[in-house]
Amino acid sequence: MYSIPERLATQTSAIEGAMWQWLCALRCATVGKVISFDSTKQTCVIQPLLQEIVLNPPPSTQQFPNPGSTLNIPTTVTIAPIQDVPIMMMRVPGWSMTFPITSGTECLLIFIDSCIDGWWQNGPSNPQPPFDRRRHDLSDPIALFGPWSQKTLLTNYSTNSVQIRSDDKSEIIDLSSGQITVTAPAIQLLASGGTTQKLITDAFYQYWVSHILPFLQSVGYLGPLPPSNSETSIVEAQ
Repeated sequence: MYSIPERLATQTSAIEGAMWQWLCALRCATVGKVISFDSTKQTCVIQPLLQEIVLNPPPSTQQFPNPGSTLNIPTTVTIAPIQDVPIMMMRVPGWSMTFPITSGTECLLIFIDSCIDGWWQNGPSNPQPPFDRRRHDLSDPIALFGPWSQKTLLTNYSTNSVQIRSDDKSEIIDLSSGQITVTAPAIQLLASGGTTQKLITDAFYQYWVSHILPFLQSVGYLGPLPPSNSETSIVEAQ
C-alpha cells in the first residue's frame, strides 16, 4: 500500500534519510551492564545491552543490489564495550552512599551533551571548555545504577517502607512510620576509636527480666525497672 507522501509524489526521501542518519548518530541514553569496575579510579567498563539495526552494507554503497543479494538487508550489531565510564551514586560534599559494583550489574548510560573530558580531568572548580565538538557521543556517558530488567526482579518488594536490603532479604534495614527494623545474622556498632559495641537482644532482655531482676528484687532492690521498650526484638541477631 502506498503511503500519503508516495501518493502525493512529494520529494521527502532525501530529507527523511538525512534526518534518520542524524538521529542514528545522536546518543541520549541506553541500558548496559558492568563488565568490570575499578574501585581506585571509580570507573566501569560497560557493555551496552541494546543492539543497533544497520543495513549491510550502508545504502550509500549500493542502492540497487542484484536479485538474491544480501546487500541492504537490515542486520543487528552489538556496540563495543565502553571504557572508563564515570559512575553516579548519591553523594554531596562530605558525605557519600556507595554500593558494591560487580560484573553483570545493570545500569543506565546517560550520554552528556558535549565532551566531558575537561570536567573529568579538572573537576568542578570552574566551567571547562570542551576538548572536542562531539555531541551526545559514545565517548561521554555516565553510568547510573538502579534500573533492572524483568529477569532480575526483587522478591517481596516493600510497598509501605524504605529498605536497604540484600536481594535475598537476609539483611534488611527497614524504615517505616514509627519504627526502624534491622534484620541481619550479626550486627555491630563501631564507636569512635574502633571499639565494637554489641547490641542487647530480646533473648538477653527476657533473661534479665526472668532471672536477674527477680533476684535483685529478692535482696531488696528498689530501683527503677527496665523501660518497657528497652528490648530489641526487632533486631533479629545474636
